[in-house]
Amino acid sequence: MRRLFGWVAVFLLCCAYLPAQQVENFCEGAANCIPDRMEVVFDSTGNSALTLADGQASFDVTVQTVSESDGVQGWSYGLAHDGDSYSIADSACDGAGLDYLCGTEAEAALVNPFFNVSTRVGAAQNSPEGFISAVVLSFIAPATLTTGQTNSLAKLTYNVDAVPGASSLIRLADDELSNNGPTVALNITVAGEAKLPATLVHAEVSPPGAAAEDCANGVDDDGDGDVDCDDADCADAANCEVVPVGDYGFSFGTDGDGQTVINMSNAAPALAFQLGVSVGEDTVSFSGALGTDANRLVELLITDSRGGSHDVGNGLTVGAAAAAPGEINGIVRGSAIAGFEGGDFLAFDLDPVVGGPGFFVGYVSDLDDDANQIPATADGASNQILTVTAEAPPLPVEDFFRGDADGNGRINVADAVLIIQIVVGNLNAVYNCPDALDANDDGSANIADAVPVLRWVFQRGAALPAPFLGCGADPTDDDLGCEESSATCAAG
Repeated sequence: MRRLFGWVAVFLLCCAYLPAQQVENFCEGAANCIPDRMEVVFDSTGNSALTLADGQASFDVTVQTVSESDGVQGWSYGLAHDGDSYSIADSACDGAGLDYLCGTEAEAALVNPFFNVSTRVGAAQNSPEGFISAVVLSFIAPATLTTGQTNSLAKLTYNVDAVPGASSLIRLADDELSNNGPTVALNITVAGEAKLPATLVHAEVSPPGAAAEDCANGVDDDGDGDVDCDDADCADAANCEVVPVGDYGFSFGTDGDGQTVINMSNAAPALAFQLGVSVGEDTVSFSGALGTDANRLVELLITDSRGGSHDVGNGLTVGAAAAAPGEINGIVRGSAIAGFEGGDFLAFDLDPVVGGPGFFVGYVSDLDDDANQIPATADGASNQILTVTAEAPPLPVEDFFRGDADGNGRINVADAVLIIQIVVGNLNAVYNCPDALDANDDGSANIADAVPVLRWVFQRGAALPAPFLGCGADPTDDDLGCEESSATCAAG
């Protein structure tokens, strides 16, 4: 309890003053979440907020982690910024392989041979503007960061190329930036496993004379005429979430299992609704243009308990499009109407003649006079009325040899180096089999996978999970696949 209290106190001292959009709960509830905090601070202020001085040409930042976990061996992350106003200067480090690490606790912990890819990225690298860093402190030695202190990971200088018109974030980024390859994931390698820091603290830089907008104090802090959630700077603040529907409307969401759900807002109790959903290659969106034929199109409609009908021309609104859930195979009652089954009416068509691909649904809550009504919703709330069931496309299941990144049928240091080079985007995969790169079999391919390979080769470490020292299918149910066997496995 004392340790927990101390951690909470440190968090409050560090982060309580920051606007909501600067502090991100990154992995709440995830099994691989650790209590470490990763943050960006300005060297001149010692915190994560900076207002530029008139004529200021540059500023320095440090990326650091408050290390609560024992055995931190490496990390990777992206750092995004406003490319119209700022650019990252060349690394000031003289030592070979130390780009952007010199003068940090990370540099002090390095033991040869180590790995460091820390570099600027942008359009030339097929990436948004920013910075990526992937570090393994040592391939062989048990090198780790010191636990229980703040450890600096990188030092950067940003040039002010144009005076910004508004505040913006220098933002820790996960799976957004790349170096002509896969996007770089944000994680921390602890004892050979990829973990996620519980909290991210992004840095906010404001133009001269401007103050950062506090999104919950009723004051126009930055002087732009907009207060709290009316200020564009607060668009991502948790307390400023925009509800996508009005008094009556439909919106998409997801449930605890990650399935697509359809929600309904209704200011008065409702008796019925009908809706259509158009399915595109990547998205789903609400539509009133689907039906059995041109005379039977299913418009978007909610009927309330007073007999009022609410359609798009009469007060009904719809939420934004959502990601397509996969191959849709059914529609089931959501939590708001699940108890009405047996006395209600639910019909749907997954293959409409007109307006497809997509589906349409019709629902009436009460056919046997038992007074079933869909309850009214308060401002900003909604009822979960439908769940869209779908089958994800099956993952490819070619045979592979775990850890054999170069596909030659042997495991050695070259495979560890190649795994890192592939996942940070420096090299393309030799063959298309992410499962083979997942050396620790945790369901993702990242720099942590180099560690068990090195341990097995040099430290008599444990064998990698099956299939290992031979080719076979993955016995683990995860989100990776193997579309292509290595030449060794293909040859049998």
